[in-house]
Amino acid sequence: MNLTKNKVSVIIPVYNSEEFLIKSIESVLNQTYKNLEIIAIDDGSTDNSLNILQQYSDTITVFSQTNRGLASALNAGIKQMQGTWFKWFSPDDILYPYAIETLVDEAKKFPENTIVYSNWELIDENENVIRTFNETNYNSLNSFDFNVRLLDGQQINVNTTLIPASIFKKGCSIQEIKDPVAIDYDFFLRVGLLYDVNFHLIPKILVKYRIHKEQLSHKNITKTLSYIEELRSEILSNLDDSDKKKYLTALKKYQKEKPLRRKSLEKGLKLFSMVLPHQVTDKLLVFYLNKIRRSR
Repeated sequence: MNLTKNKVSVIIPVYNSEEFLIKSIESVLNQTYKNLEIIAIDDGSTDNSLNILQQYSDTITVFSQTNRGLASALNAGIKQMQGTWFKWFSPDDILYPYAIETLVDEAKKFPENTIVYSNWELIDENENVIRTFNETNYNSLNSFDFNVRLLDGQQINVNTTLIPASIFKKGCSIQEIKDPVAIDYDFFLRVGLLYDVNFHLIPKILVKYRIHKEQLSHKNITKTLSYIEELRSEILSNLDDSDKKKYLTALKKYQKEKPLRRKSLEKGLKLFSMVLPHQVTDKLLVFYLNKIRRSR
């Protein structure tokens, strides 16, 4: 991986994404920041996705592979990228035109081990804005305290992030895990706790995140919630006993001191995930998760 100064490598993993793919690609091509390379990896799509990608072959680099999953597609793109920064972007979301320029301008202010991320809008299939997500601003926290929030379940919308490519030169990679929905959470926990990466919020809306009926991240969400506990334990097991104990003690203290309203929301989320069938609970759980995020 030969890195080119200030270039942003936008990697788009694609699987059966024909419905929204053109608008997603166009939103990247129309960025005010022009020092980009766009790499799309078609992961064995059976719809028209690959044909759409090939129509853009003069402006983006297209790779095709048999279906191996999200992590494989991302890592294939990471191996090819030449940018200073990696931008993971989903093929159904939309970047505001100034998104990457804003991310780069902010990233330049910090050491290279910093991931910057932003606020975002939730849109429906017709691009109507459902709600705005203003992430809790933890910029004043040190890295240890931020990692405690990550362990507690703090989510970062990966489509808003700008990630230093140097992380991958240190040996980090996107992990193949049992539940692909949790791949980004696993990555953030891993880089925060094991690779000394910091996080910084840009309090601006840079991305339109689309929610739709075929979206992987909103299918069988109860399974994902239970699996996240397993991820936390596995990552903590890579720390020495002293550091692991410090994190578990701080996490317990943080959870004990949460506001009553948030504790109630989280208790309701856990209860619904345990007692109701998956097909009944998924929409309800998405509602609860959104409420919890907004209460952070």
